[in-house]
Amino acid sequence: MHLLLIEDDQAYQLAMATHLRQLVGVQQVWVAADGEMGLELLTSRSVDLVLLDLVLPGLGGLATCRQITNKTDLPVLILTSHEESGWVRQIWDAGARGYLHKERALAQVELALASLMVGASWWDQKATAALHRSGSHQAVAVSNHDERLNGLTQREREVLACLAAGDNNRFIAEQLGIGEGTVRSHVHVLLQKLQVSNRTQAALIWLTAGERC
Repeated sequence: MHLLLIEDDQAYQLAMATHLRQLVGVQQVWVAADGEMGLELLTSRSVDLVLLDLVLPGLGGLATCRQITNKTDLPVLILTSHEESGWVRQIWDAGARGYLHKERALAQVELALASLMVGASWWDQKATAALHRSGSHQAVAVSNHDERLNGLTQREREVLACLAAGDNNRFIAEQLGIGEGTVRSHVHVLLQKLQVSNRTQAALIWLTAGERC
């Protein structure tokens, strides 16, 4: 597993990077002190997952997360001291696949990484409660979900089902017998049709629709 840690607090960066390098299955941990540096590293390194601090100088954690999730299918795990419902909702909307409070991160990060790497997500108990309080599960009305889903082609629905299962573009291409470039094109189109900005929000629409699909 090749990880990118984007964290500006030098002491915490060192502690987390050292801990990550000791985990079974972790081959490489690159570090960056801000979002711009992190995005630059992503263009030149083969990364499987990004651990991202919410509060960063310059571009900021949320903006960095949006750029990563809009341009790639890499899972993003947020590290932060914030757990207010407003912040957690913004993290969710930015496309992050997981959230860890810094006070609990060293104890939980190994399980969180394992969860994200198999296509699941990781929201600790307090984050999950905050999401429910913010009403994120009702962000888009079910009737609008159905209307938007009805506008998708059969192939786009197949791709969306794979996104909801947490599959990356390469796996989707293999499953459906199409090229990765074709998968990217389908994802781009279905995001526009569903009127969402990232894969996580698209997957939420599919999962909310449930058996009606």
